[in-house]
Amino acid sequence: MRSPYVWGIIYFFMGCLFVYFAIQQNTRTGQWDFFTIALMALAAYDFMVSYRYFTFKKRVKRKNKE
Repeated sequence: MRSPYVWGIIYFFMGCLFVYFAIQQNTRTGQWDFFTIALMALAAYDFMVSYRYFTFKKRVKRKNKE
C-alpha cells in the first residue's frame, strides 16, 4: 500500500486537472453550465481528500515519534 503522502499528491493533481478542465469548459461556452459546476465540485472533493491524506500523514508521523 502506498503512503498517505503519495495518495495526497495524486488527489491534489486530480483536483488541479478538474479545475483546468472546468476553466476550459467555461471559456469555451462562456457561461457556468452544469458540467462546469460538476467539474468544480469534483475538484473541491479531490482537494478535500488530498488535505485529509496530508493531515493523516502528519498524525502518523507524530504518533510514530512518540
